[in-house]
Amino acid sequence: MDLYIGHDLKTEQTQQLALTPEMVQSLNILKFSGEELLDYIFDALDENPVLDINEDDMKDRQLVAASAPSPGSESSEERFEERYENDGESGGWDSTEWYDYAEFSGGDGAWDNADFSYDSKYRDRNEYDAGNEESLAEHLSVQLELTDEPYMVKAVADYIIQTLDENGYMTLSVDEVASELCVDEKTVMDALELVWSFDPAGVGARNLEECLVLQLKSIGQYDSIYQDILDDHTQDMARNRLSAIARSTGVKIEEVERRVELLRSLEPKPGRGYSSLENIKYIIPDVKVKKTDGVYNIYVNRAASPRLIVRDEYTEMLSDAGAESEVGSFLSDHIGSARWLIKALKQRDETILKVTGEIVRRQRKFFDEGRRALVPLTMKEVASEVGVHESTVSRAVNGKYVLCEQGVFELRYFFTGSASFGNAETTAEALKMLISDMVKSEDRTMPLSDRSIAEAIYITGVKISRRTVAKYREELGIPASSVRKKRVR
Repeated sequence: MDLYIGHDLKTEQTQQLALTPEMVQSLNILKFSGEELLDYIFDALDENPVLDINEDDMKDRQLVAASAPSPGSESSEERFEERYENDGESGGWDSTEWYDYAEFSGGDGAWDNADFSYDSKYRDRNEYDAGNEESLAEHLSVQLELTDEPYMVKAVADYIIQTLDENGYMTLSVDEVASELCVDEKTVMDALELVWSFDPAGVGARNLEECLVLQLKSIGQYDSIYQDILDDHTQDMARNRLSAIARSTGVKIEEVERRVELLRSLEPKPGRGYSSLENIKYIIPDVKVKKTDGVYNIYVNRAASPRLIVRDEYTEMLSDAGAESEVGSFLSDHIGSARWLIKALKQRDETILKVTGEIVRRQRKFFDEGRRALVPLTMKEVASEVGVHESTVSRAVNGKYVLCEQGVFELRYFFTGSASFGNAETTAEALKMLISDMVKSEDRTMPLSDRSIAEAIYITGVKISRRTVAKYREELGIPASSVRKKRVR
């Protein structure tokens, strides 16, 4: 056998996908959330002088239509067409003014009164408020101004107010405040007691126990028995071991139950209703779904995705200057870059609309009936129907929000896990809603255990374990049956 070692040259054909800078730009733009996209667009406006926002989008504060066919109809794969109409003449906004409008407006007259702050995943409500516009510090400062305490006490009280955390608790000790302000501790305590007298009750507390005591005192209910419960029986109270509290305090169990119920009704975080506006997360929906005459229409929200144009004067200037000149070369490069960006933005809108349209078609029951009607859905299924890769669907839904009659939801919300029951399926979200409803309607004297809930659901055909029920119950913030139990009087 002869061994041959050498170098040979041969020609063969292979296919390889090369990502151009423009393709990378398009993928990044699709991945951007609404807020990130606005930042990107206005950075581009600053860097590229030939770019401008479409005059119609600056004029129109009202998005009229970007219609999609009725979900489930034979025409569901037709292209979405965008139509706009003017709502009066514009004063000629510049980019900064348009950005401010986009940040704080929903863009559609039918939703002008809606606030777009995202709500907790498990809260059963449709309103999305921005929260109390008055901060805790402002609320307390107004009350401070109305007092006639000595100047130094008021000054120290104002300092304490400014250092409270978002829940209304002290962040510094009395001696630390005294050291910071070079005053005696008695003055600090006088100032702290002044803060304690303000609304909401419990504000300025140094710990949870003190917070609850302040609230009990504000309603004239504080006594030594409450203090004993707070000192020695917080774990018993949390686990609903009322008999242990009764034996220790010498109080009848009926009285213990009344006192524990009052303690549980108090606010452990008195300042959370006045959270700082800096902590409020505003969301501008990328798309809106509205039902008209039984047909669901899907709209691109131009407040979140404004259209861009190449300014005509620069196109004319390029024609006059010629592409070979220095000015012409500059304009040619910037106009080419602008057109690529415009194309990428249009492609982003089309992809999000197509994906949202398929979601609406698959989740029609959700939009008709609410969260409990959510059905299992995967990105692979949507990608197959839309004709794109699964990763494209992932980019299209990540960080994008839809506004509908049910509320504001991230598009990812509609891709749900499933639980089998017989030959059909349901979603984890639907099971959570069912568990929540069962607990709300239970007899508190004989609350349902996790096993009882699992068995009750099993009767309907859903195979769910006790452990899964416990997991979903905890995610919903529902305490165990031993804690929910109410003694018969």
